[in-house]
Amino acid sequence: MELSLAPDSGGSEAAIPDGGSVEDTDADADVDVDGLLCSKAGWCATSLPDADLSMRDIWPLPGRAFAIAESQTLGVKVLEWDDAEAKWKYIDDSTQVEPGMGHYAGGIWAPNESEVYYAVAPGYIYHGNRSATPGAPWSWTRHRLEDNSHPGGAIDPEDGYPLYSQIGIRRPALGVWGTSSGDVYAWFTNTIYRWKSVDGGAPGWVSEHVADDSENPDEHLFFVAAGGTGPDDVWFSGARSRKWAACALAVRKTPAGYQRVADGILPSTFQPCTPRAGTLMIGGSEGWLTDIQALAADQLVGLKGGGNVVRISVAGDSYSVALSTVPPALSKSKPWDSLSAVQGTPWLSGWGLVIRGTDVWDDGGYAISTTSMRGPLGRRVYRVRGASNTNLWAIGDGYALHKTTP
Repeated sequence: MELSLAPDSGGSEAAIPDGGSVEDTDADADVDVDGLLCSKAGWCATSLPDADLSMRDIWPLPGRAFAIAESQTLGVKVLEWDDAEAKWKYIDDSTQVEPGMGHYAGGIWAPNESEVYYAVAPGYIYHGNRSATPGAPWSWTRHRLEDNSHPGGAIDPEDGYPLYSQIGIRRPALGVWGTSSGDVYAWFTNTIYRWKSVDGGAPGWVSEHVADDSENPDEHLFFVAAGGTGPDDVWFSGARSRKWAACALAVRKTPAGYQRVADGILPSTFQPCTPRAGTLMIGGSEGWLTDIQALAADQLVGLKGGGNVVRISVAGDSYSVALSTVPPALSKSKPWDSLSAVQGTPWLSGWGLVIRGTDVWDDGGYAISTTSMRGPLGRRVYRVRGASNTNLWAIGDGYALHKTTP
């Protein structure tokens, strides 16, 4: 159940005042209406089927959403939200929690309301389908991806779940995304796969690109996100990483093949990234390039190091990069966990906060979109993602907030 609450005029977003604090600003927006919780900005609590669900990723569509969660009692679970019923329900077949499965949740993606993909440890991609008949059950298939970061060896449960030391959490290097139901990609550790048939055979996950040029025994390359505008314009992002240092990594797929667009050199475990000849060096906060999305065929945005919104622009065979720095005062210097570029508007989530950017490439700025209900949220917002600026979700430990107001 949820209640949509239109924000008061001028009260939906609040910038940090001079000398103020996040708590001061967010607390002013607390709203309680008939016992149902919505913030003044229109973020409304939805009821989860179990209290200990840690919601990790979500894919919104018009009228519904699909999500993947972790639970200490249930393991990894997959859920569907239906606007018409205003409730969450489980849709998985429970095979993802069989022995040896479900150490962590990967990403989730849906091309339409009757088809969904999700990723789960130790390197599986699940594909679900249902008929258009109301109430039709889901049928599931699964395929295991090879861990090319350790060819010929056993898959280490942590290979696809590296520590992102710059923001202090592990991040799955295991996910799935597509430009359509007929053009679907997956990634696991350092490899990009595509669902296709070879020489007329049965379709499967075929390795198309492997980032295997690590230069030190303790250096690893990971892919963690994908985005694009169509089959001839697909991007993947991640990192060249050592324990305490990282370079942002970006690869683009065009009809000519895969091209390394952004990369760098890590001189040591502790020294920051330095430029690499022939590729872009993305500056700003030290860390990975995550949460990429295409604004157009010639523009990509992403989150760098938990502190910078990055825009990569394409002009013919040339690439350029611009950075927008999120003011540290907004998060009390804590890193941001996710970015969603919705209809050109950047939304970011972090520790108990969601912020919205306005004209960030043209002297604009960022403001808090209040999630506070009976006090600050006080928990990490693992993901903010939207299908539009009136269909946004913010999710984390024990909650899923839905925003349907402008």
